[in-house]
Amino acid sequence: MMKSLEEYKSENGDDFKGDLIEIVDKMEFTEGLNQLIESIPTRAPTLCAGCSHRSAYYAAVKAYQEMGYAKEDMIFASDIGCYTLGISPPYETADYLLAMGSSVGDGCGFSIATNQHVMSFIGDSTFFHSGLSPLVNAVHNKNKFVLTILDNRITAMTGGQPNPGIPVDGMGDEAPAVSIEDIVEAIGVKFMKIVNPHNIKKTVDIYKEALEYDGVAVVIARYPCTLIKGQKKKVPMVIKGNCVKCLTCVKTLACPAISYLNDKVVVDEALCKSCTVCIQVCPNKAIGVKKGD
Repeated sequence: MMKSLEEYKSENGDDFKGDLIEIVDKMEFTEGLNQLIESIPTRAPTLCAGCSHRSAYYAAVKAYQEMGYAKEDMIFASDIGCYTLGISPPYETADYLLAMGSSVGDGCGFSIATNQHVMSFIGDSTFFHSGLSPLVNAVHNKNKFVLTILDNRITAMTGGQPNPGIPVDGMGDEAPAVSIEDIVEAIGVKFMKIVNPHNIKKTVDIYKEALEYDGVAVVIARYPCTLIKGQKKKVPMVIKGNCVKCLTCVKTLACPAISYLNDKVVVDEALCKSCTVCIQVCPNKAIGVKKGD
């Protein structure tokens, strides 16, 4: 039987400052709970289907690869937010994370301390919180790196709170929106591009320009978070008959709405957000919009 907290304390003491794994290993669970633990499949943390951060990462990787750079030629500074999940394959675009807002300052330091090409990623909310000051330093010190501001119009990771970039305050009342691009321009950044990251070709082209720019290049990747309430459900994608199972959509894009099951590629219509990125990346044009029944 599962022991109560009081029983556990009587046997092991009430000092819970020790190693958490050791504490959990000593705990006993009911037979039903043990069976449940064994039967539930594990899943690595992943960005949501249709997340614009995935598109930005895909485009960034594609850009540096098409420019002839290897992974070892790059260094990626990340920040606090959903986009920290860029650390995982296939993107691997989060080499370093120190603290909230640190991605910009890290970019400054890495651009001086290494010959690698530096790309930093920061969310819109985090940029407002603590990204402005280091960007001022980057311009003033003439650093060279690419900063992507992932503007998904919300504070997504912590529950969908508003940030100063949208016309609503924390109480839900109308408030003046503060323009990220106006701030970036006012700081003195000379290279700034705004792009919908779901437009893969355009985003790749902008990243190539940014990587070649001799100075601080800011890319504002702007598209609403898929979890924002009130968005209209769109027609999902479908795999066509000419699919050759190259698995680009599964392994390279890694959208959780697309799976390889029973020797075929399938789209989970309940998860699909109709971002159309899979259509753009499929080399065989084997993905399309589902037609009406």
